[in-house]
Amino acid sequence: MFRAKWPLILLSVILLNAEVSRAAEDDDVDWDPETTHIFCVGLLKWQREDIWPSFPACMVNRRDAQLVERFRAAGVPDDQITYLQDEHATKANIQKAFKQALDETDAGDLLIFYFCGHGSRNVDTNQTWFANYDAGDAWSSAWGVHEIVDAIEAGFDGDRVLLLADCCHSGALYDEVRSRRETEIAYAVFTSSYAHNTSTGNWTYSDCLLAALDGNPRVDLDGNGTINLQELAHYGELELAFVEGQKSMFLATKDFPRRTRIAQTEGELTPRVGQRLVVASGDKWYKAETIDADGEMLEVHYVNFDESTDEWVGPNRVRPYQPAQFAEGDKVAVKWETDNEWYPATVLSAWYGLHLVRYDGDDESSDEWVGPKSIRLRTE
Repeated sequence: MFRAKWPLILLSVILLNAEVSRAAEDDDVDWDPETTHIFCVGLLKWQREDIWPSFPACMVNRRDAQLVERFRAAGVPDDQITYLQDEHATKANIQKAFKQALDETDAGDLLIFYFCGHGSRNVDTNQTWFANYDAGDAWSSAWGVHEIVDAIEAGFDGDRVLLLADCCHSGALYDEVRSRRETEIAYAVFTSSYAHNTSTGNWTYSDCLLAALDGNPRVDLDGNGTINLQELAHYGELELAFVEGQKSMFLATKDFPRRTRIAQTEGELTPRVGQRLVVASGDKWYKAETIDADGEMLEVHYVNFDESTDEWVGPNRVRPYQPAQFAEGDKVAVKWETDNEWYPATVLSAWYGLHLVRYDGDDESSDEWVGPKSIRLRTE
């Protein structure tokens, strides 16, 4: 989520139970707020700020609180919502409250677990840890992704689990679920990044979640009036690749329908609104999305700029977003932000300007997805 010395994590876990209707014409969603339990942990400051820097700018319109309010407004009872924020979110408090929340679940319940805060990956063990308020410099002082899934396996009495994470290394949830081949729980996972990658300092992924819950017609990719899990995942995948240059991850086990409907759409989509473009300004091209249209004129919002730069532009200033993309097997160099150096690698896969690479001399534990600004063909 936030670009920082230590990666930030935003973790949501939704345990769904409602029977899934297959009828496309049925406008009902596939979860019941009355049987939903919310467990939310929101961390934007820490006791050890020398290790886990705080993010005061992110306190404004923080998305963890917004997500909780969306579910409360949807009808989730107050006594089924737990929200631990900042100094209240110590490791002991989180683990105790999480166990209690899981113990209260029954067949048919839905549980949403959301964690927002720092996280980091141990490259030696390939494990990811989330930083509770009192986390220190020892891995054991933080909360491991494997511990979260262990707790679900031990204490959850429902049938389905959906893991959502807006975070650096959030794909660790994806990897953890894939390793649980003997589980009887049906899982789906949608994360903002690959397990080995950090994530940016914006709320792009969480805004995708909010857009889906709000019924934004942009997320309704097939235009049938409802938004399902697969549509959310694909919409988020495109947004994250375009806006942040990062690769989201999604999977659903066989007993968790990808077309689980999570919201009805509100309003209608204006033609041409939501297009992903590049716009000429001066002698440079900038990524932008259309927010309104009038004939050939488009009102655009520039990616990672505030609303004061929004403007109307004509067709001579816009073109489709077509990022450079290399082929599988191409020999490339990848730029690391930590030292601003370029390292030799080979392309394993490519999609929408993103490239999964393997570094020369390394094994798959160091593979990562890189954005278009951080990759080039080797010159030697």
